[in-house]
Amino acid sequence: MKKTTSIAAIGLLLAGFIYYFTTGSTQLIEEMKKQVNHELTTLQKNGFTIEQRETKKNQEHFVLSFSDTKKISSYFNTQGVHAKSKEIEKLQGLKVGVDTTYLNDTYSALSVDIYPLTLPHSMKNPATQDDKKILEHLQKMLKRKALLMHVDFNKLLTGFKGYIKDINETFINDIPIDLLANGMTFEGSIEDKKFKGVEQKINLLSLSANKGQILYQLSHLQWHYTLTGTSMYDTHTKYQIGELKAAADSLYTAILSNLKGESTTLVKHKLLQSHTQNSIETINIQEKNKHYLLKETILNAKVNNLDMDAFEKMQKVDPEDYDAVNKLTQQMISKGVLFTLNELSAKEVSVNRKSLGSFNISGSAEIDKNFKMNALKQNPLAFLTALNTKAHISLSSELFSLVMQNPKAMLALMLFPPQEKNGQKMYDISYIKGKLTVNGVSL
Repeated sequence: MKKTTSIAAIGLLLAGFIYYFTTGSTQLIEEMKKQVNHELTTLQKNGFTIEQRETKKNQEHFVLSFSDTKKISSYFNTQGVHAKSKEIEKLQGLKVGVDTTYLNDTYSALSVDIYPLTLPHSMKNPATQDDKKILEHLQKMLKRKALLMHVDFNKLLTGFKGYIKDINETFINDIPIDLLANGMTFEGSIEDKKFKGVEQKINLLSLSANKGQILYQLSHLQWHYTLTGTSMYDTHTKYQIGELKAAADSLYTAILSNLKGESTTLVKHKLLQSHTQNSIETINIQEKNKHYLLKETILNAKVNNLDMDAFEKMQKVDPEDYDAVNKLTQQMISKGVLFTLNELSAKEVSVNRKSLGSFNISGSAEIDKNFKMNALKQNPLAFLTALNTKAHISLSSELFSLVMQNPKAMLALMLFPPQEKNGQKMYDISYIKGKLTVNGVSL
């Protein structure tokens, strides 16, 4: 009986495989083609133009043109992708090639290669001869598909994964520029046909000039982004970077090691609440004969009560339109915007390998919601009466002595002597309704 059952199970499994790779796969491909057709129609209604479409049994090719960037920006925002209008406008004229393959492997219902074919109009007018050489090099890269992103969508269309092709290019100018990028992968999820979240990794991203004499480098990045609510501003972000490095010949070198961060934004009653926490294990700065080292640096800050209706409209307003900017700024501060610096600190600061102790800064800044922006027309300094701030500064005696070596700082610190507690120099500063107070003394 058991033997008969096993044979039957194997038979059903075999039948399933035969169905999947014949009739079943054909039906799935047809369904996927319908889905792609629907998405392309949607894109055409939202600022894109579809050109040069070629369709085969399980493959397609077409060109996607960024024609109406205003529509594209609005569409991206509805899909949970936060894109500023000005950034999208710079893509006007960009053409992207798209190659699709249906049922490419056991994971993928749809596999896509995306690669730029032409550069945006904003990049086609080089200002200098060096810019012209870079532009020519980029155009050669486009011809050989050196800039390419591959994406695989799973069979339930609930997730995707992919990579960006490694880049290793040298731009020949008066000073050679090397661009290196490798290990760029990503994986994400889709919910209710909308982008939900993504995890991205980059092994190395490096830009150097003149054989490394000038260098900017990022290594071992991990970045997580998730939409947590109905608004595109309801998000949770988490990142980790192994190392950030910047160097300029023998002038300076800065190395930041083991960076970690997490931020949460939430829109409630149309007001933004944002919180970010960041830490850096070590900051090494070498500058001529000086060496600075900061250990366990922390930044923890919040923003509350930012009017999101006004903030979104501000992204689309011409900065030269004074009346519109003034009106939206008035709306943004009307709810009582509050900036809070919970902590900016370093556990230890060293100069030339001599430990100078720690520092810790906290504070807040609030804008009077009753302040009238029109008052700035008569008096540009009137805004100072609307700004209420508080700050607490604590630093070691050694760091205080270092600050005192600066003549400008020394004059101010002599006028406002610090309080002392547990070997730390302390300042409590407040500026409320135009009145400055330092350590309880009003000025």
